[in-house]
Amino acid sequence: MVAGTRNLSKFWMLTNDFTQNPFPVLEHLRRESPVRELAFPDGGRAWVVTRYDDAKAALADPRLSRDIHVQYRLMSERIGRALTPPPEEANHLANLEPPRHTPLRKAISFAFTPRRAEALRPRIERIADGLLDRLADRPVPDLIAGYADPLPVIVIAELMGVPSDAWPDFLRWSTALRTHSPTEGSGELDRNIQELSGFMRELIASKEREPGEDLLSALIHADPERRLTPTEILSTGFALMTGGNDTTASLVGGVIAALLTHPVERARLLEEPGRWGKSMDELIRYVSPISNALQRVSTEPVELGGVTIPAGEVVIICVMSTNRDTSQFPDAPEELDLDRDKPAHLSFGFGIHYCSGAHLAKLITEIGARRLFERFPDLTLAVTPDRLRYQRSPVVRPLEELPVQLHG
Repeated sequence: MVAGTRNLSKFWMLTNDFTQNPFPVLEHLRRESPVRELAFPDGGRAWVVTRYDDAKAALADPRLSRDIHVQYRLMSERIGRALTPPPEEANHLANLEPPRHTPLRKAISFAFTPRRAEALRPRIERIADGLLDRLADRPVPDLIAGYADPLPVIVIAELMGVPSDAWPDFLRWSTALRTHSPTEGSGELDRNIQELSGFMRELIASKEREPGEDLLSALIHADPERRLTPTEILSTGFALMTGGNDTTASLVGGVIAALLTHPVERARLLEEPGRWGKSMDELIRYVSPISNALQRVSTEPVELGGVTIPAGEVVIICVMSTNRDTSQFPDAPEELDLDRDKPAHLSFGFGIHYCSGAHLAKLITEIGARRLFERFPDLTLAVTPDRLRYQRSPVVRPLEELPVQLHG
């Protein structure tokens, strides 16, 4: 096992060692301390849930709230100054609980059905091929900056009807919104929110006047019974920009890296193209692009894993731990097995907050990986696998870089 896990640092999940290789520590915690306290440098704390069954129960428990107003009240108490969630982030379904959550989910669910996602396949293939064209002449391209990051941003921007000349700004805003915290005090988060908000308000106004064949137009001109308010439409756009882009980018990069280091599985997929879609859930489980589900706050005492968590506490559901829990995946969960029976991972959540865009994220990842390896069948890593590094992030687990040789 891992030496010293019984005496972990109180900041254990925030260390670089954990970021680069979390799985030995998580294996120990699932056995010995499945709900573990974590300290934050600002004096706050959280409770980290590492077992599959506990996590699934937590994700479905109404006493563990995703309401952003509850979260901001707790942050305000912790740092001793009042924080208010910006309206752009406070009015979409990922940050709300019933009753407000329910009509919002109903209003946008039409856009993310498996059939509608599949209808986007030709457009996603075209975007992927265009990005690959730009990489073809580079001696050692970075597949994160040049491919995994921009692919979902462009797809989602096009889905929303954003003009192509604004895609670079969308990528910049998406990166800023996921990397800056409301408690850091630099003002960088507020500046990027204001810039994106101004752009989105103008875009919404233009589509009110002249609707197109895109998601924003559909939301703006929906039937009265499912029509969102202007603020809710704006907030939904923000949710797609953050939750949609960073999680899918992490997934695309992780799946590509996994197949680069598993040549037998990669060859099998290229020889049997019909297996790509069937293999996505196992690839997602193995990669675990979501390190932790969006955090909750306990509104009442909750017992999980034999630990009673008091009211008013942050709860973190560690998805990359649950995705390797032997109670759910008894056959070598640390291995990639494309024949694994029903790899029911929690990477897209569970219950009412299950990711609305899961089908689209899978499709983007499938197309992104397949088009890459079909275009460059001799693709290899330009560094040894142990040189790959992950960014420290509270929710996703993105690679910093993925340098490759395109022709072996």
